[in-house]
Amino acid sequence: MSNTIDRSSITVFDAINDLTDILDAAGFEAARHLAGDVIAALLEVPRSWLSLNRDSIIDADTMGAALSAAMELTHGAPFAYAVGSAAFRHLNLIVDERVLIPRPETEVLVGEILERFEQRFGAAPWGTAIDIGTGSGAIALALASEGKFDRVIATDASNDAIDVARINCERARAALRAPVEFRHGSLLAPVKDIQAALIVSNPPYIAFSEAEALPASVRDWEPPIALMCGGDGLAATAGIVRESSRHLVSGGLLALEVDERRASLVAEMIMRHGKYRDVGVRLDLTGRERFVLAWRI
Repeated sequence: MSNTIDRSSITVFDAINDLTDILDAAGFEAARHLAGDVIAALLEVPRSWLSLNRDSIIDADTMGAALSAAMELTHGAPFAYAVGSAAFRHLNLIVDERVLIPRPETEVLVGEILERFEQRFGAAPWGTAIDIGTGSGAIALALASEGKFDRVIATDASNDAIDVARINCERARAALRAPVEFRHGSLLAPVKDIQAALIVSNPPYIAFSEAEALPASVRDWEPPIALMCGGDGLAATAGIVRESSRHLVSGGLLALEVDERRASLVAEMIMRHGKYRDVGVRLDLTGRERFVLAWRI
């Protein structure tokens, strides 16, 4: 009698066991917990679902994807790339090595923006939002689904990133309250004809000299164009600050995610520009200075 597992009828419990063996052999701590995370991510279910449905059958395609994800993890891939998706606020986004993996810090930035616009404009239409360097589309799609913007325009210098963002836009279509338009190009060049109520960006802000200090899971996997730039990491941010005042209406908001080591420098840069008021630095959930926000005079 063969002891080969019938992959066409493997249960959740057996799938987790198989993945646990692979991850444990590779030296992962809490291998079983990680195995469960992989299965939950691929099935797009809460982790608690697994224990309640341990005898549910996983189809062969999902099991194959799970085994591939486990092997990717053993080769050093970040979890989101291994499973091909990442959660961002209420969205589940497709991600791969063409785009930066969305971070919880950026979720906080979106929350800061929504809170300010809700306080200032309430139920009235919020106007146009521009997301510079959209990557996976995380910020743009969150704003379009949670805010009251008339439209959201998302730009990126990478055509590959735009392709991923468009896929995520289609996946999120039912949740969107505003249309999302994607434009290819650097910084604000693709929106030279637009006046907006919001310009937001999570630009590259790591200096090239700092690349070696990044964790290997970031340095060796995520796209350098989304991580690093010149000018000691400030070139992209400076470009956005310099150009944004031409595109923001009076009373519009500039919102930037920044390196915690450079938040005060960015705030000073915006104040020196002379076109903004109420320039403020905000903290992330761990107490780090990660966001700079300012209103257009």
